[in-house]
Amino acid sequence: METLRRAIADNREVFVSIVNKQSDEQRQTHDNLIEDLEKVIDEVYQMRVKAESSEKKVVEDTFKLQKAVNDLEAHINTSIITEKSVRKAADRQLAEELDQLRTSLAAR
Repeated sequence: METLRRAIADNREVFVSIVNKQSDEQRQTHDNLIEDLEKVIDEVYQMRVKAESSEKKVVEDTFKLQKAVNDLEAHINTSIITEKSVRKAADRQLAEELDQLRTSLAAR
């Protein structure tokens, strides 16, 4: 009977040891999983920050480009108006010179 008690006690110790070992392995596995998930969360956050900063840069670049296009359009419009004015003035001057020439030819 004593031998049976010892065998049961030994078996219990072996069983407890196996259960404890499995618990430790599961805990370690879960801890590793948590660490991996934390790393993934950090990487996702970093990608989100990069995406947001890239989006902000795109918006800023778009705004700068739009401003440059507007400035260029204003400059072109100013150049067109100036060119029209110069041509009108040249046409008037030519017309005046032709009138003076006609008048001088008619006077002769």
